[in-house]
Amino acid sequence: MIHHSQQERYRAPTGAVVFNTKIRLRLVVEASLWPTAVYLRYQPCGGEIHKLAMGCRDRSLSQLVFELQFDAGTQEGPLFYDFEIQRQQGDLYYGNAADGLGGEGLVREQSEGPRFQITVYRPDYQVPAWLQGAVMYQIFPDRFARSGPLPEKLPARFHHDWYEVPDHTPTLGRAEYIPDDYYGGNLRGIQEKLPYLKSLGVEVLYLNPIFESDSNHRYNTGDYEKIDPLLGTREDFKALCTAARACGISILLDGVFSHTGSDSRYFNKEGRYPTLGAYQSPESPYYSWYHFMDYPDQYDCWWGFKTLPCVKELDPGFQDYILGSPQGVVRQYLRDGARGWRLDVADELPSAFLERLRQAVRDEDPQAAVLGEVWEDATNKQSYGEQRRYFGGSQLDSVMNYPLREVLLGFLTGALTAGSCMRHILSLQENYPVPAFYALMNLMSSHDVPRALTVLCGAPQADTLTREQQAAVSYEGEALQRGKQKLLLLASAIYALPGAPCIYYGDEAGMQGMRDPFNRAAYPWGREDGALVEAFRALGALRRRFSALRTGYLVVTAPSDGLLCIWRYSKDGMGALGAPLEGAALCIVNRDPDEVCCTLSLPDGLSAYPLWTDALTGEAAALQEGKLELKLSGFTARLLTAK
Repeated sequence: MIHHSQQERYRAPTGAVVFNTKIRLRLVVEASLWPTAVYLRYQPCGGEIHKLAMGCRDRSLSQLVFELQFDAGTQEGPLFYDFEIQRQQGDLYYGNAADGLGGEGLVREQSEGPRFQITVYRPDYQVPAWLQGAVMYQIFPDRFARSGPLPEKLPARFHHDWYEVPDHTPTLGRAEYIPDDYYGGNLRGIQEKLPYLKSLGVEVLYLNPIFESDSNHRYNTGDYEKIDPLLGTREDFKALCTAARACGISILLDGVFSHTGSDSRYFNKEGRYPTLGAYQSPESPYYSWYHFMDYPDQYDCWWGFKTLPCVKELDPGFQDYILGSPQGVVRQYLRDGARGWRLDVADELPSAFLERLRQAVRDEDPQAAVLGEVWEDATNKQSYGEQRRYFGGSQLDSVMNYPLREVLLGFLTGALTAGSCMRHILSLQENYPVPAFYALMNLMSSHDVPRALTVLCGAPQADTLTREQQAAVSYEGEALQRGKQKLLLLASAIYALPGAPCIYYGDEAGMQGMRDPFNRAAYPWGREDGALVEAFRALGALRRRFSALRTGYLVVTAPSDGLLCIWRYSKDGMGALGAPLEGAALCIVNRDPDEVCCTLSLPDGLSAYPLWTDALTGEAAALQEGKLELKLSGFTARLLTAK
């Protein structure tokens, strides 16, 4: 018995579909099973399960082919389906594979089990073109670059030595570590480094929070309408946006809208602000934003942190302050020059809030983007008992693609085979709408996870180490050299895949670090690994030069456990996003130490390209009897292109 959700013989069209698409499904059943009837069982997002009889369109002595066509409907979000095979000997069911990744499914005897997914989205869903395929760069503002004189009033824990290791010990007088040490990175420093970012091919700059706060990470907002004084002023931000736009770089801001700081103009627990805060009086204009169980000291807070009181996102006053016209926070900063927002903990924001936020953003700037922090496949994410529908067309344009990072690191560290890595990538391709798939933030590292280089050097799981032990994790010599080789393999794969490859500041310079705060050290200006920086510059240039890497269709193959092939190509002179495209590209990654000679069969759609050329060396590789013969050294990747 077989149904393959990623092959048009069994499902047409494959992948995500727009409202009311007619979908043809086919299930092939062995004749020896003697089915009396076969049914499709499908469930739109949040709806009831429907059951449709499938007709037998073809039969032979060995197999029966059942088929039907049904309408995807108009419910945004994931539609799930499987098959029921009725028999006198006992009913069988055919659903998704145990890993839930799509493709060929499995027979089971139980009615309940993994189901296939079809993401259904609005026909008017569009993602800003400037985000699709763009090279991104993430900056933790306090740690990237500082310029100009230091402020007169500095925090108690300030690193005058830019190259010092971040503090990780308890703050004086406290029992625990508090993120209150600063390096003085600022907006002017970022602006001065725009030529460097442009040399890397950066087109989108994502900044961690820049609003006034009493921590170095600034996720505990004190005042949404003020830039943190250590970073600069609103005028500095406007100047940065203007200069970035002149360099062809768009700026994404980090929006923290599920909670504020307790030390803020809105809550004002410490009494440092002149406004009447919710903690101070029920008469505060902000009182309705928060949920108090026992006023004033018992209140809902983010993951139990008393410094992060949760807001009620659906409170009319809060919504008007953040989203309203014309002075809503998200609108103000778009007018200042930002091109969009990355939403912190998007899976904790109500759907109604997300929908209104995206609408407010689009009303202010039809080409502005909304990107969410979601750690899983966001097309089928469930949070707090709710099936989310981020990619139905009315909530998000993109998310941070942590699943891709995990599978590529797993492949490069030997935890996953190339075949398993391939399955995960193709599952993401199957589930995301095409406009979003080509805009996913394909990160290598971030402020919340160990740096990729540290992982690839062989670091243990951060969960198994204390903060003191994490502080001691650093690599040199052969382990570091091997890690750098693998980092370039990771970057090669990410730059070859659909989406927006994202550099976390300093990854390109060879920075190491376990979790926070060690992954948030200051950028090592003047001490960078020059060879790594040049390699990232080359990748950025290749992505600009070969459009197939940005908008080409995708096929992934796995010739062996240690070889991963990423194929990009055009169909009938067009790319996957509907614009003209010529040519094809192949990125092949050898994660093993030994040299390999491989013979690759070209996937369907690429046979029209008989001559392939190494994009770096110019070496030609011609097809031999329809196959491509290549040699790769250990721990290397090659990029070949064809016209």
